[in-house]
Amino acid sequence: MSRINDALKQARQAQPRTGTNAFPPQHMAANEDRTSPLVWIIPSLIIFLIVAGIFFMSWAAAHRTVNSIVGDSEVTNRPVVVEVPVPVIPPPPPPPVVQPEPVDLPALQGIFYSATAPTAIIDNKNVAPGDRIKQYRVKQITKYTVILTGPDGKDLKLGMSQ
Repeated sequence: MSRINDALKQARQAQPRTGTNAFPPQHMAANEDRTSPLVWIIPSLIIFLIVAGIFFMSWAAAHRTVNSIVGDSEVTNRPVVVEVPVPVIPPPPPPPVVQPEPVDLPALQGIFYSATAPTAIIDNKNVAPGDRIKQYRVKQITKYTVILTGPDGKDLKLGMSQ
């Protein structure tokens, strides 16, 4: 034990004596780390009561709506007739007036008349009696006219001015 006492004496002599400690004194806090359970219980209880109140008010409103719907159907207890309007469809517009397309008549450009071999120039083509030009057949060539026969058998007379 003497050695321990000697070591403690040496340690006391080795420490400088300044009068104040380098570290502040530590105090024991009795109840600083512990919080009261009422601090958390009261706000959570208030939040729970608010949520429960909102739930019950919405349940009551829904229950009242269902009762009003069910109550109305029990009072009347007869089928409801719903009239569906029939849409009126306007008649379709009349088809557009179809005008016959202008017939592409051949244009007579010249006649070379001779009693034995008459010819004519129609649409830049030389034709003689019996030839075809478009849907027409050349029937006759005279001094001033060319007679063409159409597919329907009607004659078309083309003439030159004198």
